[in-house]
Amino acid sequence: MKLGTIRINGKPTVIARVEGDTAVAVDVADMEALIIAGNAGLDQAARAIDEARAGKRPVIDVSAADWMAPNPKASKILGCAVNNNNLNHKAYRPMKSPMFFTKGRSALTGHGKPIVILPRHGRTIPEPEPVLVFSKLAKDVPEDRIMDYVFGYTLTNDITASGIKFNEDSIALNQNPELTGPHHFAWRERFGEKDNYLYFIYHSRSKAADTFASMGPWLTTKDEVKDPNNLVIRGYVDGEMYCEDSTANYFFPVERVLHEANLWFTMEPGDCVHCGTASKGTAKHPKGNVGTFLSNYSNTEVEVEGLGRLFNTIDNRK
Repeated sequence: MKLGTIRINGKPTVIARVEGDTAVAVDVADMEALIIAGNAGLDQAARAIDEARAGKRPVIDVSAADWMAPNPKASKILGCAVNNNNLNHKAYRPMKSPMFFTKGRSALTGHGKPIVILPRHGRTIPEPEPVLVFSKLAKDVPEDRIMDYVFGYTLTNDITASGIKFNEDSIALNQNPELTGPHHFAWRERFGEKDNYLYFIYHSRSKAADTFASMGPWLTTKDEVKDPNNLVIRGYVDGEMYCEDSTANYFFPVERVLHEANLWFTMEPGDCVHCGTASKGTAKHPKGNVGTFLSNYSNTEVEVEGLGRLFNTIDNRK
């Protein structure tokens, strides 16, 4: 089943896809309420679909709908950084565990909406990824049970402004040696005993600015995805594919990422985790997403096998 949220006459409305570009409204307060209701919520959506097919409910044409993110009220959006073997082979030392960054719900935007890039963002790249959405409260759930806490999957374009990340949100401190410890240098190559630089990078403006968490259009229920660790992901700019990759290329599998997330954060119904970017380039775009600067294009898309295709225009502010 595929579910979504659109505005109808300005009001957020939960919908279920009937077929193609047609859907039916589901009588729930919002997507979070449907998720919390569990099987009862899914049964309600299934009845709405059946009634629409029987002509007992009006059908909605969503081909030009006013889309929102599937769950616009997500309390947390977590991303797993650098979780792709195409990127990780360049690491000085392999990651010990998944590394996370966060986005607020104010960063969310929907299918068909503009992604706004400010001049100070500088070079800004797309990161196409699937998203797993939690079905219920999860805290300290073991890895072999964590998928029982997943409601379904959607798509995101994890927009990343490397320009502001490295130009304004990074700092190197040449620290006094007596204030450093082995943990400061174990993760990177150190260039002699006098190299006491500590590096700090902050991700809020580069990852979580308004519109930098495009999601949707559909939230696909878990039963329709057989293996989240074997999904083909494609990214496009102006209709041209710039990367084609797979979740099979993740350094940490989906289960490990979700498990690690719920060790540190209490995951609530409707919370979102995207587990790693697609990065592998194409013949015309050999650098993949890291060499694709959105300011050069008018639109960008994310396609994930079985989940659909997310389209956004690009609004380059001057």
